Amino acid sequence: MSMLPTYVQGWQESIESTLALVTDLTPEQWATPTDCPGWSVQDVVAHLAHLESVLARGVVETTAPGGSEIVSAYTESGVAERRGRPPADDVAELRDALQRRLEQLADLPDDPEESAPVTPGGVAWSWDVLLRNRTIDAWVHEQDIRRALDRPGGFDGTAAQVVTMAFSFAMPFVLGKRVKPVPGTTVRWDVTGPVPVDLAVRVGDDGRAARIEGFDGAVTTLRLSSEAFTTLAAGRRTADGLEVEIEGDQLVGRAVLDHMAVTP
Repeated sequence: MSMLPTYVQGWQESIESTLALVTDLTPEQWATPTDCPGWSVQDVVAHLAHLESVLARGVVETTAPGGSEIVSAYTESGVAERRGRPPADDVAELRDALQRRLEQLADLPDDPEESAPVTPGGVAWSWDVLLRNRTIDAWVHEQDIRRALDRPGGFDGTAAQVVTMAFSFAMPFVLGKRVKPVPGTTVRWDVTGPVPVDLAVRVGDDGRAARIEGFDGAVTTLRLSSEAFTTLAAGRRTADGLEVEIEGDQLVGRAVLDHMAVTP
């Protein structure tokens, strides 16, 4: 079954939540720093306005022809171009882009693996990757704004489900490719809260890590909330600033937490 409609729903919910969050902010609130280095609340909104406007206009850009990752210089340029203008302009641009994108996405392709005609920075993404990444980007930045303004929430919608599951799928990579513990090492993520996750990953004899349904023997368990899990996986904060409990091998647990960021 195609996930494209689910991605669109989550993305729409998150963009609309962000627009509601920034209604009637004071100049001081707009200037509040976020967990994105060098970016204020207004900069985050400007970033979202930039990428959604690119997609809405159908502008084909080639900053990364054939590549699969958006370069940071590209995202920074979109924010820099919008600095100095009134916050209301960023809000208006994002709201307009949202409406145009909703019209465009009313007719989704049958094949999610079909190449998307327009992507941020001209990266080589399928429709599935594009829309999944737009959901992740929108929701993670919504959370950036919520933390900056001390307005928690946003875990009760589709986007939170999509992002949490997407991050959980990356944990075998984190354990096997980044931490690289000895074969047989098993780590369990016990995530509680609005979007619970119970994930166990084991490193095989070949050094590859994979999810397992049942487990026995020595296990290192990480106990944390949905918010802590997504904040770590989004690379926004370290475990030292979050409530995380390590049960079992402390060195393995700490190494996992130190390498959990899967987004820039």
